[in-house]
Amino acid sequence: MKCIRCGQDIENDAPKGVTICGSCADDLRQEEEYQIMVAQEESINDQRNREAYEDAMKDEQRDTAQGYRYV
Repeated sequence: MKCIRCGQDIENDAPKGVTICGSCADDLRQEEEYQIMVAQEESINDQRNREAYEDAMKDEQRDTAQGYRYV
């Protein structure tokens, strides 16, 4: 049987129903891990940006005296 991604022969000892070879499976795993890592970094950056925006808004309210300040 041939791999549906690259056309190479699939290993003889592969489980029944497997349609890709081992090297293509490794490539897919690496791509998935990379996508997970990118998503985590984007999430962290979004959180940092959100916090920076909130801090900037708080500072703006203090600077323009539009926010309530109890001293």
